[in-house]
Amino acid sequence: MPGVDDARHEDDVVVELHPQADAPGDAVPVEAPVDGLAVIGVPGPFAALEGHRALSAGSDIMLLTADVPLADEVALKQRAGRSGLLALGPGSDTAIIDGIGIGIANAVTPGRVAVLATSGSGAQEASVLLDRFGVGVSRCLVTGPRDLSDEVAGTSTIEALGRLAGHMDTDAVVLVAEGFSARSAEAVLTAMAATGMPGSACLIGAGEMPAPDGIDVHAAIDHAVVAAARRAGARPVIPAAEPTGWVSAGHVRGVFAGSALCAEAAAILSTQLGRVVSNTPAGAAEYLDPRDVVRGHACLDLQAESSVHGTPHPVLDPSRRAELIVDTVSDQTVAVVLLDVILGRGAHPDPAGALAPALARALQARPSLQVVAHVCGTEADPQVLSRQEEALVASGARVAPTSAQAARLAAALVRPGR
Repeated sequence: MPGVDDARHEDDVVVELHPQADAPGDAVPVEAPVDGLAVIGVPGPFAALEGHRALSAGSDIMLLTADVPLADEVALKQRAGRSGLLALGPGSDTAIIDGIGIGIANAVTPGRVAVLATSGSGAQEASVLLDRFGVGVSRCLVTGPRDLSDEVAGTSTIEALGRLAGHMDTDAVVLVAEGFSARSAEAVLTAMAATGMPGSACLIGAGEMPAPDGIDVHAAIDHAVVAAARRAGARPVIPAAEPTGWVSAGHVRGVFAGSALCAEAAAILSTQLGRVVSNTPAGAAEYLDPRDVVRGHACLDLQAESSVHGTPHPVLDPSRRAELIVDTVSDQTVAVVLLDVILGRGAHPDPAGALAPALARALQARPSLQVVAHVCGTEADPQVLSRQEEALVASGARVAPTSAQAARLAAALVRPGR
């Protein structure tokens, strides 16, 4: 990014979502030595205007705001490209730049692999897995859920790849994309190859896709990160999450805080179980209209709901999700509840603890019910990965090592004759 590695100014201020102990979800100003990047979190109707003002001042922009009209996004990104600037977002709620976390960011070990994603939860999952595999992260950038659409055409992702290629601390890149057109995906893969760096791409739910030399393409985040870690000289191992028994021929119901993790689960479940519906579908999963009654196998993205209804982001405030879990298990056809728990500075201080009472009550009321969860975080995060996993296990949940493994386990638990 222009100026990020240059002289820094002590009076630079970004707004980071950082919950206070008595008010999760409050936004407070936090001083951070990030020069040349404007972080914008004003309401949608004003975000584009502020973005244009920042571009006029010669600054890259990071739009935390998600509800920016598509036409405004296209205009901002085209203008940024013409000016040699980078527009991250809308919905860019996490970043790691020069070791500085912005938004909801995990504490990961510095390394030489960059993470580039279209949404925050996909970026976080890739980052924490690189940390777990001993590889570390050089930078983490989120370009926005619509960046690989036909309309936006991968503009910011391609610009960011060019920046990363010139970053002396980056040797390889992991791309995680949910919601993409074939044309934009092809253009981005071509741009990845043009950097000359080895790359590993997760196109969530994608089938087989031709890739340029030096680029691996996968349909699940953990597989893409494993490939990148191996290229970096590590020998990553994802422990198997084997079921201990078949529950019943019931349904899997995912209740997610992260949109990429929801989309990934929907895609995985659809390959294993047939028809799956989701408000954030990927792969063979079908779109769930918000007006429809949820039936059968389903994955629900509460982040999308919070954007539409103006409620707190579920990573900041888990209370709505706890209520939905209670409603979900009242459906006697649901045999497995599938969850993600997202950690990091800026996230709720104890998300597993906030969900545990609802999980314990559900399992007490229905002893045959299974809860499968994955915690996206590190030991260095404020919430501490092991403590969150222990709280979930104590409530009766099974914990999987990756988000994709959690979805695979959930499918195996309800699939007879596996």
